[in-house]
Amino acid sequence: MEGFKGLGGLRPGTILLAGLSLSIGWGIRGNFGHEYGAMIPGALTAIAVCLLSGRNDWRDRVAYFGMFGALGWAFGGSMSYMQVVAYTHSGQLASQHFGFFGLFFLGFLWAAMGGAGTAFPAVVDKERLTAIFRPLCWIFVGWFLFKKFLLLYFETLFPANYDATWSRQAAYTYWFDADWMETTAAIVALLAFELWDNRAEHLGRFKVALLPLCVGAFALAGFLVHAVLYMTGLDSVVADALVHYQVSPDFVAAAATERGLSEAAVLSDQLINWPNVVLFFPEHVGWFIGALIGLAAYFVRFGRFGSGASLFMHMCLGWFGCFLLFPVLLGHPIYDGEMWFRMTPPRGDNWAGVLGVVIGTVIWLIRNQYVPVVYAMLVSGIIGGLGFSGGQLIKLMGLRPGNREVTADPAIVEQWTHWNSANWHSILEQTYGFFNGVGIAIAMGLLATRLGRNDGKPTERRWTAVFAVAFVLFGVSYLNMFKNVLQWVKDDALPAVMAMPLVDGVEWSAAVWFNIIFGFAALVGIFLLSRHLRQPIALVPATAVGKGQLLYIAFLATVTVMNFERALAAFSAGRLITEGVIFLNAIVAVLLIVLLPREGKTVPRVGLVDYGHALYRTAWLGVVALLIATLGMTWVARGLYGDSFSGHAGEQFRFGDDATWKVKPTEKSKKHS
Repeated sequence: MEGFKGLGGLRPGTILLAGLSLSIGWGIRGNFGHEYGAMIPGALTAIAVCLLSGRNDWRDRVAYFGMFGALGWAFGGSMSYMQVVAYTHSGQLASQHFGFFGLFFLGFLWAAMGGAGTAFPAVVDKERLTAIFRPLCWIFVGWFLFKKFLLLYFETLFPANYDATWSRQAAYTYWFDADWMETTAAIVALLAFELWDNRAEHLGRFKVALLPLCVGAFALAGFLVHAVLYMTGLDSVVADALVHYQVSPDFVAAAATERGLSEAAVLSDQLINWPNVVLFFPEHVGWFIGALIGLAAYFVRFGRFGSGASLFMHMCLGWFGCFLLFPVLLGHPIYDGEMWFRMTPPRGDNWAGVLGVVIGTVIWLIRNQYVPVVYAMLVSGIIGGLGFSGGQLIKLMGLRPGNREVTADPAIVEQWTHWNSANWHSILEQTYGFFNGVGIAIAMGLLATRLGRNDGKPTERRWTAVFAVAFVLFGVSYLNMFKNVLQWVKDDALPAVMAMPLVDGVEWSAAVWFNIIFGFAALVGIFLLSRHLRQPIALVPATAVGKGQLLYIAFLATVTVMNFERALAAFSAGRLITEGVIFLNAIVAVLLIVLLPREGKTVPRVGLVDYGHALYRTAWLGVVALLIATLGMTWVARGLYGDSFSGHAGEQFRFGDDATWKVKPTEKSKKHS
């Protein structure tokens, strides 16, 4: 960073801006949720650290930093963590240990991918950086088609009372509440890209029929194997070994008695460790698995996956590899009646998929000699893990005064009522976000002083710069802002249907009107960005720093106002700690992003490093950090509350007879939380 030498010269302003950027974005993410919301802090922080890097070669790529930073942080948005937070409140020693361990682990995975996305445009050469947009666009199109068309088809197969939120576990495609369908859609898109990109190889005169023949032959083999197993009765042996109901036998017995049903009837309402469709169409499993093997065999032999498509394939295969290994094959009660390899039963297990994405990314980076990105992942991941678990500990410390669960004096409880009525979860989120920002600042600061220049060759793919800016300004904004429309309609702040002005008989939903207006604005914005490439527009600064500042402020203003608008219809004093603090932090961030980056200032170099040795030392620091979180933070929490439940969260346990998954399993006919 500017004035950076090793870590000793890291300016306080750099740490503050990076921390505020991620804290602001993380507070907003809490209101919008999931992958789309997680992209907001990723984009803001990546732009900020790029501008403050003191690296002109980085600043020339500021739009790419914003885009890949957003994508990197998006992965963690798929992981369920509220139950892990609740474990730390429980007062049960084993659950609290697991809770702080889980928060460190989830925080590590989230921040590691965030660090990867932020460091990627700094390390990778310009040719490969811009080439990767082609397969990435195919994935985006694949997801769009899946969401808008294929998913609607699957919903027609669901029960009549199916609800996409509260009854999603009844869907044929439900599988541990995980994003396996989205991952499958990405794989299909990558295979389609490979067929097109390498079409001379795949669609040549003598190979055009090879793919269907290979898939058909293996499908037939799978069908025959399944038929043999069925005729010999061995299919039930295989099923017993591989298929496990996600429920405690004690619950089944108690529920059968209480409901006046047979245990078989109760069991039929429970989930298994495979998609529900397996229970409905078991006769198709053999040929389907065979077809998958045939498809994989063909592309392993003939696939090239150029233009960076191999990175995304590594991610997808890693996702499925860890997901199948941990929650699917090892997630059932194999020792002492506990599900040791499920993080938050009965909630989702996307953590395993994200772990696979991290592993797949690391393998690809090492194979392609991008080890500095791995180093950034490790540094940011460790700090992110400590930030999540440490932020939760700060929350528990803040909740201790006047806590009605541990204080019997009603006068003391009354004295601290207002204090304890604050939105402490938002405090946790914004604190955790700040720690993550510090982690990114340190990781990128280490790279800034240790990497050689990476200017790259001129490229004809100038459209990728427009794509990157549009992705941040319009893509990320739209994906989150659209949720406001649904919320406003729900709060009766906006009519669900509105008539077209001056035109009788034309009525469209609020969502359609929003899409029309936002779409028009996005098209005009993209047109102006494209025009700027050919004929510079005076509004756009001439320098890379100026362009980055404009991008940062425009995006920050958009998401800050968007977040305020979401809460405005039902605003209360309690929102001051969220929207109020976010607004104040945003004002400070604008001040810093304008004053701190300096043209002509370059970072002093400390020289290249042995990343193998650096990774080894940092990994040991990670082990120490994990022990601090798992043991030390649990010790502090128990020092504050003893065996008492601390409140301010659902009373949930991970282990023992009262474990949440044992007493409240997810049943197909019951509401899913």
